[in-house]
Amino acid sequence: MKKILIATHGMLAEGLKSSIHVLAGDGYHIQTINAYTDECQGDYSHQIETFISSLNQDDEGVIFTDLLSGSVNQKVCQLCVKKPSYLHIVTGTNLMCVLAVLLETRPLTQEVLKEIVENSVVSLIDFEDQNQSEETDEDFLCVEEEERNDCFN
Repeated sequence: MKKILIATHGMLAEGLKSSIHVLAGDGYHIQTINAYTDECQGDYSHQIETFISSLNQDDEGVIFTDLLSGSVNQKVCQLCVKKPSYLHIVTGTNLMCVLAVLLETRPLTQEVLKEIVENSVVSLIDFEDQNQSEETDEDFLCVEEEERNDCFN
């Protein structure tokens, strides 16, 4: 069984879980830690340890954190120094990455997770480049007379 822990600063973890619920439905084992919020003001080490100890060899466990070298990621890494082989840590996470892991049908090996992480990169949409390279309706409809005749022959 896939077991997921999303641990982030603020309410990002709960927001990711909420979005996953909207996009993929229930039926996933997802726990969250919203560090440094009213609900989680103190030490959250116990929650991480509880998650790790809940895993067994038949599980595929993944802990997602928001910032590489951030305090939440550091805490997770400290507690996972002797992690089992069926537990993975992904940092700098986003919704696409968590969804891809949840929906992945292959076993969660390091290679599969590397592929998912590489495909979950942030993208920049540049409307200026799109507007300059797009065909206009005139370009689309303006066909040379000879080509138009070829289509009907």
